Amino acid sequence: MKLSFFLLICSLFVSISTRGQSNIQKGIAQYQSKKLDDAVKSFKAIESTSGDYASAQYYLGRIAYDKKEYDDAVDYFKVATEKSPANSEYFNWLGDAYSGVGSESSIFTQMSVGPKALRAWEKAAQLNPKIINARVSLVDSYIVAPEFMGGGESKAKTVAKEVLPLLEESIKTTPDNFLHQYWYGKITALTGINMERGEAFLLNYLKHTPTKEEPSHAGANMRLGQIKEKQGNKVEAKRYYEAALKLDSKLEGAQKGLDRVSK
Repeated sequence: MKLSFFLLICSLFVSISTRGQSNIQKGIAQYQSKKLDDAVKSFKAIESTSGDYASAQYYLGRIAYDKKEYDDAVDYFKVATEKSPANSEYFNWLGDAYSGVGSESSIFTQMSVGPKALRAWEKAAQLNPKIINARVSLVDSYIVAPEFMGGGESKAKTVAKEVLPLLEESIKTTPDNFLHQYWYGKITALTGINMERGEAFLLNYLKHTPTKEEPSHAGANMRLGQIKEKQGNKVEAKRYYEAALKLDSKLEGAQKGLDRVSK
């Protein structure tokens, strides 16, 4: 009964607070209150000629992305970037949406959408020299993508040198930003840059209980294994890979790492 009453009060609050607001203001309030069906109606009511149209398409993309409807998310984010071509955040999310499409598709589709994701993240980084998310995605993608698809280790290291100071600054400002601590460790594990600093952040991350949206302790142990492997310490690398697999037996990167250091 108490829960039902609480939900009723929340619903009334959202209803009262959105009276007299524009559709974009109303939609954002509904989105933030997790009233997604109502938010979708508000955003879709915004005409393409409106100055709020790009923002509406962005939020529709966010909603589709959260539902893992990545193809729809791509469509919404593409329109948002076309209507607002100087908005780095829109391009960052377009890259994420393309990446989502690739994660659920065949190798042929991945070869098609992979370069599109890279171009979107590159545009985001070009537009905003301080954007972190897009640069982290670029490092991750450049490491695994072959040069003919726009990747390569040298590109990954160039972007790593750009984003690590940004992460360091962010962590200094907000010490409890554990996601950025993980990202710092992940980048050092992938590129071999500032590995001691990355190791320290990852060890600190293991003291933190991750939320559902944050990387797991299994992932952090795998990154520590990669750092130790790059440092030539196979014994420690093996220990971390085994710890990762104990937490997540399906973590492919940890299994491959364990196989390498066990030879």
